[in-house]
Amino acid sequence: MSTELTYAILNVISEIIKLRQTKKKKQKRVWIKSWIQRRNALGASSTLMRELASEDPDSYCNFLRINEDMFNILLKKVENKIIKCDTIMRNALSPKLKLEITLRDLATGDSYKSLHYLYRVSVSAICRFLPDVFEAIYEGLKEYIQVNF
Repeated sequence: MSTELTYAILNVISEIIKLRQTKKKKQKRVWIKSWIQRRNALGASSTLMRELASEDPDSYCNFLRINEDMFNILLKKVENKIIKCDTIMRNALSPKLKLEITLRDLATGDSYKSLHYLYRVSVSAICRFLPDVFEAIYEGLKEYIQVNF
């Protein structure tokens, strides 16, 4: 084998080794999207629900299929079971917000994606807390539920 060919092969091999050693830098992932961070100011819970409760109780009832007084009673029954602690990284979702999303889901069967945009809560968070809220509602209303087999 000629020395030129040997040098060429060695150069190719060294380039391959260099390429393998240099890793692609991953783009930084966003912890929470900026438009979701504005949930407390612009989300449905802080805007639409407050307006409906004060200006149009019939529409409030139509939206959640429950009036505000009954909502508050139900919230008191489930609040302690669905509340989470705030952390250094982020504030926990409020029990009120979780219950509103759950009742809207039950009332309409909307996709998690549409609830995500309406309430400014991630789809993964909705998927995680809905079963807990369902369980809390069942436990809170157990005395009123009768199941016949």
